[in-house]
Amino acid sequence: MLEVNEFLVLDFVRDRAQTTRPEIARALGLSASSVSRIVARLIRGGLIVESAGSPEAPGRPRARIAFNRGAGAVIGVDLGGTKCHAALADLGGGVLHEVRRPTHAGGEPYATLLRAIREMEAEARRRGLPVLAIAVGVPAILDPDTGTAVSGPNVHWQGFAIVPRLAADVGAPVTVENDVNLAALAHAWRGDARQVNDFVTISIGTGIGAAVVANGRLVKGHRNGAGEIGYLALSADALRRGLRDGIGDFEERASGPGIARRATELLETTRDASALRGVEVTPAAIFQAATHGDPIAGRVIEETLDHVALALVAIGATLDPELIVIDGSVGRSLQPWLGALAERVAGRLWSAPRIVISSLAPDSTVIGAIAAALQSVRRQAAPASLFGVFDIGADAQERGFEAAAASAAGT
Repeated sequence: MLEVNEFLVLDFVRDRAQTTRPEIARALGLSASSVSRIVARLIRGGLIVESAGSPEAPGRPRARIAFNRGAGAVIGVDLGGTKCHAALADLGGGVLHEVRRPTHAGGEPYATLLRAIREMEAEARRRGLPVLAIAVGVPAILDPDTGTAVSGPNVHWQGFAIVPRLAADVGAPVTVENDVNLAALAHAWRGDARQVNDFVTISIGTGIGAAVVANGRLVKGHRNGAGEIGYLALSADALRRGLRDGIGDFEERASGPGIARRATELLETTRDASALRGVEVTPAAIFQAATHGDPIAGRVIEETLDHVALALVAIGATLDPELIVIDGSVGRSLQPWLGALAERVAGRLWSAPRIVISSLAPDSTVIGAIAAALQSVRRQAAPASLFGVFDIGADAQERGFEAAAASAAGT
């Protein structure tokens, strides 16, 4: 659960030495009543402090509001298929310390994850800040009943009890969520989908996944499998072939490993001159060569654009989103070809969505993890809905919060 307006207010307060309720309302375009309710919750949670102000004009002085920098800290982690990115943040979401290392640096990905958390905990102790919550994004489907990763081929997890393991190994409350779902929360908070009620975030990297936000709510599906578009079949051959090592057709074709494999096939079956001959064939090398007119790299990119466009058309026809945010290492590398991708999609839908490349660089999942950890801190002091159900509209936010409070009180 992510109350986006509350985070925006906290961002505003954190970025200023002191402010007032009217200043917040004017800057963020929120009603005075919404700001008052949000500020009251933040004060109760210890995230901001209030002091008497001096008169700005004849009449009652405005109370001054400031961020409480010593209230504590949270840890957010993005455990990707190739890299683990961990961050320690204050309770306003400001990053205090971070580390990146290969996911398989210590052998098993869980060992890398736990080592990154321990490093953030040590940094928090050095700063004298208690760690109040931890959130982790993983490239897997999580069983909603057991907290077990039931599909995580890029970290070699199938039936891995990630949530119980973390609950036993760390002291602070832990939230574990699909990495792309957290990326969507980040885009709703600080990224490209602010004030957008219907959008899809697609991550194309070592693996492929998506997060769907419909009517301001994160859609998770019957078994947490909503948005697993890597399984999309892009041809009849894919239907006959089935999955390969648990990898779906779209992911096999358009992920980082997929496009590297396709480039290698073309190098072996053609005689075209290419800058890719004699070097390690990586996605980065392919994109770099394509920008210089390399024929084999260019062919791989054109095929990748076709695959991605087919997926976008299917998403657009099914969900009718206002916006699609393309993220992930491969997705962000498509920036120079964004126009060509949009042209492929534009004539295939009754109403084509706006398509953008993520502005959050490689940090969207860790930002979303920080947001999830911050919300966990709030839940420790107040009743809230289940994580994963958030509403971007201020009025609906208030109704949801008040309904949860009434339910908890038995009214």
